[in-house]
Amino acid sequence: MRYPLEGIKVLDLSQFLSGPRCTQLLADLGAEVVKLEGPAGETMRLWMKLIPGQEKSFSNWHRSKQGVTLNLKHPEGVSLFKKLVLHFDVLVENLAPGALEEMGAGWEVLHRLHPGLVYCSISGFGRNAPLSHRPAFDLIAQATAGIMAAQNAVSRSPGVFFGDLVSGAYAAVGILAALRWREFSGEGQLVDISMQDVMYFHNFRSLQARSAKGEESALAAALGGSFNDLFTSEEGLPFWRPYPARDGYIAVVFLTDKQWKTMADLIGRPELKDDPRFSNFVTRVKNREVVRKVLADWMKPKSVREIEALLDKNKIPCGVVLSCDEVNEDRNLMARNMITFVEDDAGEKIPTPGIPIRLTASPGALRSPAPRLGEHNSEVLGKLLGLSEDELQQLKAKGVV
Repeated sequence: MRYPLEGIKVLDLSQFLSGPRCTQLLADLGAEVVKLEGPAGETMRLWMKLIPGQEKSFSNWHRSKQGVTLNLKHPEGVSLFKKLVLHFDVLVENLAPGALEEMGAGWEVLHRLHPGLVYCSISGFGRNAPLSHRPAFDLIAQATAGIMAAQNAVSRSPGVFFGDLVSGAYAAVGILAALRWREFSGEGQLVDISMQDVMYFHNFRSLQARSAKGEESALAAALGGSFNDLFTSEEGLPFWRPYPARDGYIAVVFLTDKQWKTMADLIGRPELKDDPRFSNFVTRVKNREVVRKVLADWMKPKSVREIEALLDKNKIPCGVVLSCDEVNEDRNLMARNMITFVEDDAGEKIPTPGIPIRLTASPGALRSPAPRLGEHNSEVLGKLLGLSEDELQQLKAKGVV
């Protein structure tokens, strides 16, 4: 089978989540990805080994890649790294700002050596900005982009690492665009991804607030309260929220007049359809306390699956709020092959999610679990740099690989 990114060679110098998510997507779609780590392994690999039952999860970000080791703190390691880069189309890194520059192997140097190289840098605050020098993690990206405030959760850490994982996906998009540009120009370029940029780009609440600047009072008067509270407070939108049922929660959306009238019939309150308090979207927002109570009273004695079946039959958007364990057994995800495995050399099945990008003519594939540390040193370094086994052993003895 041919893959859509077959022939594209990616050197993955990233760690933790953002860069590995980027290169995971590229590998899933057929790119030849080589993960480069120091001789001791990257920090995430080391952490996974320390946490019982977590080492296998390393394949969630590093499946279908080859693994090599190279010590970039050793001068000979940096020299080999510069030679190695010449064999790749793409380099991805999310190291501390300025780390590669300090080694003499930053973007400017590598661009001179390899003008066709697409160099992707993922950082907390981007390059050439006031905060470019700061290292960052997902928590910091979500905090400084207003996401935690938008979620009304400024006092607790986010439960999902969207700052890392979404930035990694955007990095993959940027790389594909840069490769397309290279087809026209023959030139590589720098793909500069800021996690703060990406999170701000997704912050609907802040973008809405900016658009409504100066009209806050009129907006609050029309809606019967602050727009900022409508989505996240307990008194928020009654037709865009999870409701408690007898055995869990179910998320329900009924935004249109037609959907509201359907809901009024379903809950046995048809008189509400002609009640002027609920005649349109804005009046239903202003009288949200009444709507919320009516719906909550109807749902509370029922099971989530009973509610789900009834609403689905009547074309009301809904979904059961699944736990972390429940979602791993979801029938829809299973039907989409999103809950799947890759096999290692010994035939052991390693759990991993499927590929979320579906292409009908050229689908990707999960070809292998995460590589063992330095598993492909001989294959990659020997083949690309012409190093013999004796030379590799000598480099290993010196701490270079």
